[in-house]
Amino acid sequence: MAALASVRTQARKLENEIDSKLVQLSRFDGSAAGSASFPQLQRETAALIQQLGEVNDMMSREASGGGATGGTATAMHMLQRHREILHDFQQEFNKCKASVKASTERDQLLSSVRQDIREHRCKEATNSETQLRERNAIQGADRGAEDVLSVAHATREALAAQRSTFGGMSSKLTQLSAIAPQVDALLGRIGLRKKRDKMILAVVVGLCSGLLFVSAFG
Repeated sequence: MAALASVRTQARKLENEIDSKLVQLSRFDGSAAGSASFPQLQRETAALIQQLGEVNDMMSREASGGGATGGTATAMHMLQRHREILHDFQQEFNKCKASVKASTERDQLLSSVRQDIREHRCKEATNSETQLRERNAIQGADRGAEDVLSVAHATREALAAQRSTFGGMSSKLTQLSAIAPQVDALLGRIGLRKKRDKMILAVVVGLCSGLLFVSAFG
C-alpha cells in the first residue's frame, strides 16, 4: 500500500508539471513558435507525458500485485482516473501542437501573401515607370516627326519657288532663242546697209575729187 501511495504521489506531481507546461504551450502562437523556447518546452512536455505513462504502468502493477490489498475497487478506480488524466493530457498536448502548427502555417501564408502583394506593387511601379518612359519616348518621337515634316514642308515650298523662278527664266531664254534669228537677220541688213553707204560715200567723194581736179587744171 505504501508503494502504491508513493507511485500515486509521483503521478500527481507529474500531472501538475504537465498541466503547467500545457498552459505555457497554449500561450504560444505561430509567430512565437519559431523561438528557441517553444521546441524546448514541447520536448519537455512530451517527456513528462511519457514519464507519466510509465508511472501509471507502475501504479497498475502495484494495484494488481497486491500492493492495494488484493486490488480493491477503490484502487482500480483511482488507476482509471489517472489513466483518463493521462489521456486528456495527451489530447491537449496534440491539440496545442496542432494549433501552433496551424497558426504557424497561417502566419507563413499571410507573410507569403504580403510578399506577393509587395512584389506585385513593386512590379506595377516598375511597369508604370516603364510605361512613362515609353510614353515620353513616343512623345519625343512624335515631336521629332513633326519637326521633320515641318522641314520637309518648308523645303518643298522652297523647291516650288525655285521651280517657278527657273520656269520663268526658261521661258525668257526660249523667247530670246526664238528672236535670235531675227536679230541676226537685222544685224546682217544693218551691215549690208553700212557697206552700201560706204560705197556710195566713196563714189561721191571720188566724183567730187574728180570735178575739183578738172576745174583746177581746165
